[in-house]
Amino acid sequence: MFKWILCMAFVLSLLFCGWREYDAQRRLEVLRADITHRRAELQSLHDIDQELRVYMMQKDALQKRIDLINQMKQRQRTAASAIAKLSGVEPTTIESAAVVNNTELVINRR
Repeated sequence: MFKWILCMAFVLSLLFCGWREYDAQRRLEVLRADITHRRAELQSLHDIDQELRVYMMQKDALQKRIDLINQMKQRQRTAASAIAKLSGVEPTTIESAAVVNNTELVINRR
């Protein structure tokens, strides 16, 4: 009788271990498939990230150029103020225009 109980316990433990091994293998396959799927997603996101980095570098370079142009405009007060004054005058009435003494705009009208 003890032999049968021991044999049944052994068989049940083998069945339990087999079931756990099968379940672990199944979970491992699911995890590997999920990892493969996530890596594919990351690859597509990596490509988008690279494009974004290139765009950001171009944007920064353009912003530096804009800042440089704005600094140059700030240094040219006379020309900027002259253009502002000329924009308020009807172009057909102007014969010539000149900046005198780097401060004054002289407009000769027809």
